[in-house]
Amino acid sequence: MSRPLTPVEPATLEFASDGTPYSALFEDRYHSREGALAQAAYVFLGGNGLPGRWAARDRFVVLETGFGLGLNFLATWRAWRDDPARCRRLHFVSVEKHPFAPDDLTTLYRRVLPPDMADMGRQLVEHWPLAVGGLHRIEFEGGRVVLTLALGDVHEQLPQLTLRANALYLDGFSPARNPDMWSPRLCRQLKRLSAADATLATWTIAASVREALAGASFVTEKRLGFPPKRDMLSGHLHPAAQAAALHHRPEVKAPGHVAVIGAGLAGCALAERLAARGVQVSLIERHAAPAQEASGNAAGVLRPMIARDDSLMARLSRAAFMHASNHLRRLASEGLPLIWGPTGVMQIAHDDAHEQQLRDICELHALPGALVRYLSRPQMSRRVGHDVACGGWWFERGAWVNPPSLCAAHLARGGTAIARFFSREALHLDHGGTHWQVRSSHDVRIDADAVVLANAADARQLSPQPLPLVRVRGQITLLPGAMFPQLQMTLCRDGYLCPTPDGDLNLGASFDLDDEDTTVRDDSHAGNLARLAALLPGAAAPPDIAGLRGRVGFRTASPDRMPLIGPLAATFPGLHAFTGLGSRGLVWSPLGAEQLASALCGDPLPLASDITEALMPRRFLPSS
Repeated sequence: MSRPLTPVEPATLEFASDGTPYSALFEDRYHSREGALAQAAYVFLGGNGLPGRWAARDRFVVLETGFGLGLNFLATWRAWRDDPARCRRLHFVSVEKHPFAPDDLTTLYRRVLPPDMADMGRQLVEHWPLAVGGLHRIEFEGGRVVLTLALGDVHEQLPQLTLRANALYLDGFSPARNPDMWSPRLCRQLKRLSAADATLATWTIAASVREALAGASFVTEKRLGFPPKRDMLSGHLHPAAQAAALHHRPEVKAPGHVAVIGAGLAGCALAERLAARGVQVSLIERHAAPAQEASGNAAGVLRPMIARDDSLMARLSRAAFMHASNHLRRLASEGLPLIWGPTGVMQIAHDDAHEQQLRDICELHALPGALVRYLSRPQMSRRVGHDVACGGWWFERGAWVNPPSLCAAHLARGGTAIARFFSREALHLDHGGTHWQVRSSHDVRIDADAVVLANAADARQLSPQPLPLVRVRGQITLLPGAMFPQLQMTLCRDGYLCPTPDGDLNLGASFDLDDEDTTVRDDSHAGNLARLAALLPGAAAPPDIAGLRGRVGFRTASPDRMPLIGPLAATFPGLHAFTGLGSRGLVWSPLGAEQLASALCGDPLPLASDITEALMPRRFLPSS
């Protein structure tokens, strides 16, 4: 029996008689009557020695239990913004089971935020994630302030986090009203996630809280509280726990220089993410320009995979799709050379039984309509402007994307931090113990602290660890846009039909295993036209297959169809893989790049720990 995704239940906007935001569910106020921002500054910032403790650091990480109204985050962001000695990057990670809806946050912020914080509140609302369980990463201040929201039950979300917290904000509702937020089990997770120098602060001094923290190796002390509270609590790890944290969770220093091999979707996305963190990147590509192989199609499809069993693959796809959709919008808003059409994607069912399955899955998981919505056949036909075979799913945030322009946007965003070594083929890797050297054609040698193999199936030739990657031939067929002048969105079934920047339509794609033929073939065109007939029954096919244009690319897949993102064999430290993206490179590459860049630089990871483990290349090593 399928296990439904736990729906995220939003908080209800209510106020106590004195105007303070109030939760009827927990019968408690969200903050002191004396003011939320003043409470945040006194209890959570002051109790953790901020802003002083982050001075001149490269990175500082705050972990909060209970995002609530988001005012602790906004107060911390303001303190960071106003501090000339601030850390280079501020990470704020927070768990929330019942997030507010964006409109409610807007109402609240109009009441409580001073004029100098109004724009900060507006930005937070504009970037507010869909109410879907799991991790959501949002960037502000050009990526120097990073909010990672974990939506869901704290006991489910904390074990999925990977980070080293320097400060803990413990801000759940009263222990008497919400004891799960203060349990010994939660405190043990906080210990696991703490850096050696971690401090904590909370407004409560309840004996049960102090005992739970003590049981997790935290040393606490009472301090003068914020009115009307007489006392508050602050603390730090016990010296023995500090020593253990230093041993088991040492600080990761970002590499100064990373060599990225391959300038397709994966390599260009990673280069930009590393450059955003101040890392110098050498991007090595055997072709004279980026996006010349599988990433070179005129258009591809951005859509998630939704599954009945909510598998790891489905969770990865959903998280990656939401991240990619937001990331592309940010690139477009910055005026970078991205060419795309965020006009939505239709997923058309195979037959009536399959259509019912798609409808049932929507009802089972209760996902937000902004992510996926069931449409009947008549509803879909009206939107498409042509009769379709069946109803199915409508992905409002789906899109068609020109992959070469996405690569160009990433390289433009990375700027001079990305050195381009094009028309250079990486031939050999040498490991000198503390660094790597990449030897390439034309006798170019590049020294780097770390190397990432983002060169699709060619990673097999450079990796010291066997990589079970396969190449899959895919041929697309170009149709004149005049065949379907009314079509603005992308249609998917067994294949797909989507607009392209030059007005043509991409129809595809074949899926040919053990086929290394690079020529455009009539049999593949015929297969694509059969896909068109299934997508749009009654659609007229071109009269002359031989006159059709097309393009052949080779996708790289792994045996389990999950990408390989992470370090290779432990005997070769600093060598990583970012490959095996298959036909989902547009969806997976932005979040995969953020994941790998975060791991290399020691930042909190944006993916849940079980997904992180499922992506590790070591999963293909023989078990000992």
